[in-house]
Amino acid sequence: MNTQFMPVPEITLGMAIASSAGIAVLLGISILLGILGKKQWQSFDEYLVGKRDMGPVVTGCALASSYLSGWAFCGSTGITYSVGFSGMWFAGMWSLIGVIPCIWVASSKTRSFAIKLGAATVPELMGRRYESKMLQTVISFCMLFFLFIYSVGQLKAAGGVWYAVTGFPPVLCLFLGVFIAWIYMVLGGYVGTNWSMAFQGAFLGVVGAIFGVWTLIKSGGFLAMSKSMWAQDPRLLSLIRPDLPSVGPTEFFSSWAGLLACPVIFFTMAIGFPHNLGRFLGMKEMNKKEYWKLVMIVWFITGIPVMLAASTNGFIARMFYGPELFKIEPWKADLAAPLLSYAVGGIPLQTLYVMGLFAATLSTLAGMVMIMSANVTRDIITLWWPKTKDKTLIRLSYFLIALFLFLPFYWTWKRPPELLSVFMGLAAMGLGAIFFFVTAMSFYWKRATKWGAFWTVIYGTLATLAGGYFVFTKKVIGMATMEWILLGGCLVLFYGVSLVTKPPSEELINNLFAKK
Repeated sequence: MNTQFMPVPEITLGMAIASSAGIAVLLGISILLGILGKKQWQSFDEYLVGKRDMGPVVTGCALASSYLSGWAFCGSTGITYSVGFSGMWFAGMWSLIGVIPCIWVASSKTRSFAIKLGAATVPELMGRRYESKMLQTVISFCMLFFLFIYSVGQLKAAGGVWYAVTGFPPVLCLFLGVFIAWIYMVLGGYVGTNWSMAFQGAFLGVVGAIFGVWTLIKSGGFLAMSKSMWAQDPRLLSLIRPDLPSVGPTEFFSSWAGLLACPVIFFTMAIGFPHNLGRFLGMKEMNKKEYWKLVMIVWFITGIPVMLAASTNGFIARMFYGPELFKIEPWKADLAAPLLSYAVGGIPLQTLYVMGLFAATLSTLAGMVMIMSANVTRDIITLWWPKTKDKTLIRLSYFLIALFLFLPFYWTWKRPPELLSVFMGLAAMGLGAIFFFVTAMSFYWKRATKWGAFWTVIYGTLATLAGGYFVFTKKVIGMATMEWILLGGCLVLFYGVSLVTKPPSEELINNLFAKK
């Protein structure tokens, strides 16, 4: 054993009991909020968006939890543990840049357009914005494709950490988690899901802040961690690592192209993610004071925990454990955060961390599953068979929510097929590149047309598939280069095709863009 670093802690019965009890409390409160949310809806429309009266606290906490996935709460620390300071650019340092402009750019516009057009989902909003049932259907299938791929990875972090800190098989815990999520989503609909996500977001924000600040204090500060990393490998202090491969994901750490791509990725992802925009569909109309309360709540939750997790926790884990975590198969650096929480706070802090990780995982998954279910019921069935009864749609929603929760659980349990795993990393980039233009930019540019949006969706989807092949299978280009190819193509097609095709009707333009 290397005596220069702390020994990797062994699993104890106390760890297992405390983590199990913590997850039980988290899930118990979530299901209670779902039960309370049952009283807030009577129709299928209210099931999808409530009464559009969500205030800044619930909206802000739910938005933050939707954006911060299990990867942000766990994987980001593993990146900086692995590659040092150069990992900050991708691991979360730019998260704040993405999610706060999501409020500035999209919050009030999403709500305003949805009310004017009578839309209850993002595809329905876009279908009516572009006056095209065909486009609404295409967008629905596109979102289903990307969100399904992206959702498969959500439970992986929670399952791995659960097994690592308790020794218990993750299957039972994950199954219980998705079953509880199904109950509060089915009972509460949009309102109950938003309340549960808001609770989970507030919880992970507080835990993340405590964890980050306390860890920084216990480590002795930036000077101490920098000295330790310099002694291990001076390259860990480099802001760019040209020694790392310039193809695949490591391009984000090894070149200026990768560094510059990171803020663009986070910016477009936060604004383009449909499960983020979905938080604004049920939001109330806010005055200036409420609006800035919303901004500050999201800033606290997404700013402090992610920034600290990305810029300090990975470094401090490297300071405490050295490279020893790379020897732990199959999790390796992904164990940096949970083991660090134990090192600086014992079982109490580790329990809070595991609870926060499950909160981040379930909230992001719930937000995506609600979108996917509505893609089928509202954006395909109701669109083409408008006489379908509310009771039928609600019952179908119950089944679809179960299906879309079970599939990620199943692939996490059985291990995702290699092809599916390949596309997970690019799914978020594809969603961001496509829907940054198709949704957010359409709120501001009157001339945007259905054909500009259509070809942007088609190109972005095909380019993402091609990117998975060339980045991960053939390994001939870097992931950052693929981001520029994705974004550049979507930009040219969205604006170029729109300029040469028939503009939206005057009636639509006057309805959406007329000055008050």
